Amino acid sequence: MPESISVVYSAEDSNLIPAGITLPESLVKALEARDKAFDEYGDALVKWDDCLRTDYVQAAQDRDTANARAAIASGANPEDNPSEVQRVTTQRGKAVGIVNGLADRVRQLDREIYRAWVTSLPDVETELIESTGAAEEAYLKAERAYRAARHNLIGLVNNRAYVGLMRRSAVRARIEVPRYAVNPDRDLIQHSREWLDYIGVGDADSDVQMVTMIENGHRFRVPKARQRKVEDTDQ
Repeated sequence: MPESISVVYSAEDSNLIPAGITLPESLVKALEARDKAFDEYGDALVKWDDCLRTDYVQAAQDRDTANARAAIASGANPEDNPSEVQRVTTQRGKAVGIVNGLADRVRQLDREIYRAWVTSLPDVETELIESTGAAEEAYLKAERAYRAARHNLIGLVNNRAYVGLMRRSAVRARIEVPRYAVNPDRDLIQHSREWLDYIGVGDADSDVQMVTMIENGHRFRVPKARQRKVEDTDQ
């Protein structure tokens, strides 16, 4: 009887390997060789199906019966038909040997896939260590750039508030200008723009009024946005 096989490692298994890990060339070749052998095994099962099936003799007898009736119906001599029973009986041993031999080769190549992967692990780990170090450097560089850009933006927002309020005569000194406070839950650009609008700086045509605030028992004055100036027009 032909032996059933189950492939342990398939080309699809590469999808289980996390992104960023490159399959070693030896493993790629091993996968290709095993998949090719598995295809040949499947082709052999199809080719020799009439000799491998469990009811191969009964199926051959049925074909012999049908062939004989067809020959008589056509006026031919049924004795001239080759025997299907004889053919499948003669070829069954070879067919079983072929598919089992191909199954053995698939199993062998499956083991070679495992060996290729295990053998390559030190090199893969070394590559990942180097890649991790490079990624850390890139991350730190990007983080430093982000912090510098963030600090610069906040400074410019505060300077814009100072100049805008001075121009509108809302304040007379730097210490009178409120400081922008970052909201960690909001987008920095959008939130800072809204803050400038609130204190009357976001709109070049806005006016500013000072309002008194009390916080923790302390009284202080802060600018608050007013409606945009509207020029008088003749009725």
